[in-house]
Amino acid sequence: MLRDYKTAYLKRNVKVREEVPMSFLRQSVSYLLSQSARKIPHAAGIVQMDVTSLVEYGRGNRTRGGDHLDEKAVLRQALNRNFSAFFVKAFAHGLHHVPCLNGFLDFSLYRDGGTLYQAEDINLSFTVHTKWGVVRPVVRNPHLKDLATVAEEMRDLARRARRTDTDRLYRSAAWRYVGTALLELDLCALPGLWMLLRSGLAPRTKPDPEVASTPLDKQLKPEEVLGATVTMANIGMMIPGHQTVTVIIPPEVTMFGVGDLHLAPLVVEGEIVPRWVVTFCVTMDHRAYDAGEAFPFYQHIRRYVESPALIYEWKPGDPI
Repeated sequence: MLRDYKTAYLKRNVKVREEVPMSFLRQSVSYLLSQSARKIPHAAGIVQMDVTSLVEYGRGNRTRGGDHLDEKAVLRQALNRNFSAFFVKAFAHGLHHVPCLNGFLDFSLYRDGGTLYQAEDINLSFTVHTKWGVVRPVVRNPHLKDLATVAEEMRDLARRARRTDTDRLYRSAAWRYVGTALLELDLCALPGLWMLLRSGLAPRTKPDPEVASTPLDKQLKPEEVLGATVTMANIGMMIPGHQTVTVIIPPEVTMFGVGDLHLAPLVVEGEIVPRWVVTFCVTMDHRAYDAGEAFPFYQHIRRYVESPALIYEWKPGDPI
């Protein structure tokens, strides 16, 4: 009863291996991304960038010394093998120079036409794949921190994300949204409120034993997944994907995708040579700004990739 008729037909006529109830995390993702697909006119740009200078810079900075490495040396080695922190910081520096990509949109056709809020804070969330789904912890203002600090924060957030009861986390986060919705008398939040109440009163999934015994201070807190102004999905850390088109998470107006680091044949000074490349995708809310605004951002990222010392050697107080 009251089931989608096409789903009901298939359920009656197709042998089902297993019924998997949707967790609150999966319901929240479905709700947000359905809203994104309905409301946001996505425009995407995909570029392949030669990052050989970045790889060679990392190799040149590697500390040698066998097993006798102190904690800072171990962190430096990790930085030079995994470029996620570099891209997070480089994107934040680029966003500082191209602020229209960093913010959130209040589009209201009937009230006042809408407002794009270009954020001073650059709260960049990054995707962490866990066994319960993708979680987006937030690194706050990475452009104001040195690279080692950004890398350490990302490592801590990712580690705790994989130990977190995601349903509990996102229910707590949802209640904070509900409080704001009530203050704003926003009736558009009613479907989300119903989803939250239904999930709390009649949960369809049980906490995983792996996280049930994890102390709360070892798990992510709601404020660590709320307040993002832009998101980066590092697809290359999960699968060998050269290209991706990301989906914007409202009310953000930009989402980045980073493919995997791989060797590819490129023409350099008339010769075909192997070069390290990464594919970048930027998905833009075309209501908030024109796609041409991404061009200067691309130039900034290219500058950081070709001169990685600008990011590796940056210290608080240096020009951004």
